[in-house]
Amino acid sequence: MIRVNIICEGPTEELFVNKLLYPYFILKSIHVTPRNLGTGNKYGRLRYNIIQWMKQDPTAWVTTLIDLYGMNRHFPGYNDHKHKPGPDKVKAVEAAVKVDIEKAGMDTRRFIPYFQLHEFESLLFSEPGILEDWLSLDHKIQPDNFQKIRDGFDTPEDINDNPQTAPSKRILAIVPSYNKVTDGVLIAEDIGLSKIRQACPHFNAWMEQLEVLALYKGAIY
Repeated sequence: MIRVNIICEGPTEELFVNKLLYPYFILKSIHVTPRNLGTGNKYGRLRYNIIQWMKQDPTAWVTTLIDLYGMNRHFPGYNDHKHKPGPDKVKAVEAAVKVDIEKAGMDTRRFIPYFQLHEFESLLFSEPGILEDWLSLDHKIQPDNFQKIRDGFDTPEDINDNPQTAPSKRILAIVPSYNKVTDGVLIAEDIGLSKIRQACPHFNAWMEQLEVLALYKGAIY
């Protein structure tokens, strides 16, 4: 059994791993274990947890599930690439973080950095109709509001990370009582990993990186 430890930004991502990723990957003989970081946009804390978990469990793989939204200059590569388009920026930061962990003396062959473009809620725009159906159960929502947002971008992951227009802020502007832990993960479950992967290429690429680990049966490559 391949083991993958996932450092998550908060309780939403932790629950997402337990509810969606765990049952998916266990069928592929990959056991994923989340750890709630609690402050995903503070690089010092993230770096410490990555290094400590790699030391504590050296035969497991380590990856991250942290939002790009809310990052700052303390993240390696962020300042140099912050004006690039989202997909280019996130890949550059991921690469820079891996280099930084390697400079700390760690063997990074078992480390797969992943940052969500731009935050967890972008995944929910993979199926705007399901997002609307769920949140309209207790709230009156103008039809197709979420679809109109989604139509303005090539992919849900391109929905920008401005403090007023990030995916979660757009949802809250329509449904102020939206709760990312209770509502968000239930909506993601209803959408399903298959549709999320089809709509979100960066997320899908991460999933593919994890899936391929089963081919190596625990060996370093």
